[in-house]
Amino acid sequence: MGNTNNASNRGRVSTVGKKRTQQGGNPSINPTKVDDKATKWVLSERDIKFLCSQTGLPENEIRMWHENFFHDNPDGRLDRDEFRKIFHMLRQESPDRLDNICDHVFRAFDVDGNGFVEFGEFLVGFAVCSRGDLRSRLDYAFECYDLDSNGFITEDEIEPVLRGMYTLLGIKHVADYPPEIVAKDLMNKLDLTKDGCVTKDEFIYFLMKEGMYRNTVNPFH
Repeated sequence: MGNTNNASNRGRVSTVGKKRTQQGGNPSINPTKVDDKATKWVLSERDIKFLCSQTGLPENEIRMWHENFFHDNPDGRLDRDEFRKIFHMLRQESPDRLDNICDHVFRAFDVDGNGFVEFGEFLVGFAVCSRGDLRSRLDYAFECYDLDSNGFITEDEIEPVLRGMYTLLGIKHVADYPPEIVAKDLMNKLDLTKDGCVTKDEFIYFLMKEGMYRNTVNPFH
């Protein structure tokens, strides 16, 4: 997830992918409950194989994340507050810089749009955003800006996320280039078809080429 601390002490499980397609498809991760009292879950071999392919992590590391994730979150999922706590632990920036961007990152990780981030969504999202290629990271960045999850972003969706990015980056001279001006300028450059909406392809195409904008827009450097 951009700048990260050692992330070896967190992990979690369930469904990956209805809101959008993950890299390589979107099969579900279906945990098996093995103890009602302890609310413990196990990963099937299919789950492990899928997570290995999506994250590039070895099996033993996936099992470690899984164990730690369920230790801290027995229900197998993170709500916004729980996600915020983990997000703060995984980033090097101070909490006051992360707060404004955190909800947008939560939405990007909540692939199926059910209001929670399950283990599979979390682990795949974390792996892609911290060690994935640029195109994959921009795919997640687009979801941060798509506030209504309709597959397009508009100028009024860009501005609030940019404000969070300004805080994350510690930009102090906001008055010199206000987020609303940046949003308008960025929209003009992103909207290749000039229809008032930016598709994911337009977003990724432009930011793959424009490093200056990318460094301001993308929370997953």
